[in-house]
Amino acid sequence: MSEIRSSILVISSCGKLKAVSHPNQPTCSNLSNHQQRETAKKNFQNLSLEAGNLYTGEQAKFVRKSIEVLRLISSVEHLILSAGFGLVDEKELLPPYDCSFTNKTKKDIQVMARNLSIPDEVKRIAEEKYELVYLALGKNYLTAVEDVNVFSASSRLVVHFNTQLETDAKNILSINQKLFVGRKHNHQIFKAPIGGYIRAKGSLLLNYALDLKEENKNLKNLTFQEWWDHKKSIL
Repeated sequence: MSEIRSSILVISSCGKLKAVSHPNQPTCSNLSNHQQRETAKKNFQNLSLEAGNLYTGEQAKFVRKSIEVLRLISSVEHLILSAGFGLVDEKELLPPYDCSFTNKTKKDIQVMARNLSIPDEVKRIAEEKYELVYLALGKNYLTAVEDVNVFSASSRLVVHFNTQLETDAKNILSINQKLFVGRKHNHQIFKAPIGGYIRAKGSLLLNYALDLKEENKNLKNLTFQEWWDHKKSIL
């Protein structure tokens, strides 16, 4: 683990709310293979935005703010798990589209994910070494990842939010959102409002970032695990 650089990987999910839309924007059925996806990018080139700025939902906003603050302290990579285009970098241009893993069966999600090469891309990225891998993903999007354990071999800590996932890896932290969502005294514990479940993953990361910035500590001095253990003890 000594070779791990002080860096963070954040993988967040796409969202229904987007900065641009079009009456004829592609849906899941129009994005089922590589050629269709490339055609959609070409046809809606004038409406395309960087993936990191495309989504306008609450979680996306909090994730963006978190990354902005964290980049004052450490290097951060941000990838978005898109049900329409796969695992994409924040700088990749994406057109408006309407496709999600929400309300899909586990089998359907797995088929879609493999068509998008998501599990293979995850395995490739997991070979990199990170101080923190933060998976701001709901249950269905974690299903698309297929196996969060792939990150444990190279990275110091992996954080996700599905407490039903089983793992033997000691460096995988599963956070139960019920511990901090809706608590009346959260304003005494967290600098930024936690809000409801929709933005919880993003707002938790933002609070970690704000505490790091305020205390002027780097990741080696205050790891996410240490920070969360302290917060959990006073919730």
